[in-house]
Amino acid sequence: MRVVLENIGPIKKADISAGDLTVLVGPQATGKSIFLQLFKFCVDHADIVRELKKFGFDWKNELESFLPVYFGEGMQAIWNSQSYIGLNGRKFQIETHVKKSGGEDSEAKVFYIPAQRVLIISAGWPLPFTSFDPTYPFVVKDFSEKIRRIMDSGLGRGDTPIFPRDGYFKKEIRDALQKSIMREGKLKLDIGLRKRIMLEVAGVSMPIMTWSAGQREFAPLLLGLFWLLPSAKVSKKQGVNWVIVEEPEAGLHPLAIRDVFLTIVELLSRNYKVLLSTHSSGIIELVWAINEIVSHPEATADKKRKLLLDLFELKTTTNTNKLI
Repeated sequence: MRVVLENIGPIKKADISAGDLTVLVGPQATGKSIFLQLFKFCVDHADIVRELKKFGFDWKNELESFLPVYFGEGMQAIWNSQSYIGLNGRKFQIETHVKKSGGEDSEAKVFYIPAQRVLIISAGWPLPFTSFDPTYPFVVKDFSEKIRRIMDSGLGRGDTPIFPRDGYFKKEIRDALQKSIMREGKLKLDIGLRKRIMLEVAGVSMPIMTWSAGQREFAPLLLGLFWLLPSAKVSKKQGVNWVIVEEPEAGLHPLAIRDVFLTIVELLSRNYKVLLSTHSSGIIELVWAINEIVSHPEATADKKRKLLLDLFELKTTTNTNKLI
């Protein structure tokens, strides 16, 4: 899928053909998030318009009024008379698409995990869509609403913790994440006067504001991945083809970044196409190393698999052979 943007916010020109894994790298405030949000709108415009109208938003079918509704307050300034969006070689008429709503059976094909994900959990629980004020972009509100629905569906009830739990990841990935990020702790659901997500360490339950910065950043990402990986017996979420993850490295130690990248590998193994944005040299180095190994002209398939497993410090098992 090829998307071309011209003269939109800080973007003078972006021409990107998205493949199985596409990584956007660049300094702060260069337009990576604008590109990714427009990528989602190009694919899911009918679903987005329907969702916004369902929650009471009205932009009178005008693009200038729609932009701050979708991108957040003040963002109408990113568009001007020279702005252009191209999709697969043709002009994408955004002015037309902000007027068209999808039917009730239309489903989003892009799942977006935003950089601001840490803001979705208030007092230990994901916020509903309507709790956010107009300053927040659609992708943040939509992500929070989806995570809230996951939690309301009963995730974490009973004796089984939210994480780690069987079925959602291969055991090797669960073990790596628990060791490097959760530090042998467990995410659990606390049901008292109100429901809260708690971190239990050595039998002591701790509220979210006592967690490390990396744990607070990672928990919403983890719950988003749960939405995408409904169980080990189901390959992928029905209807979803693309996953966008902004700054998966946020708040994490280099070894934890490597282990989080394993979750991206899991998504790829389940036939999702993934777009990442990052500031992390660790992510860039991992992608470079994987490309070097995969494209090595003299290495056999078994040798390449062994090198990839060594890169992530994984042993050869039935699960890891399916993963890599």
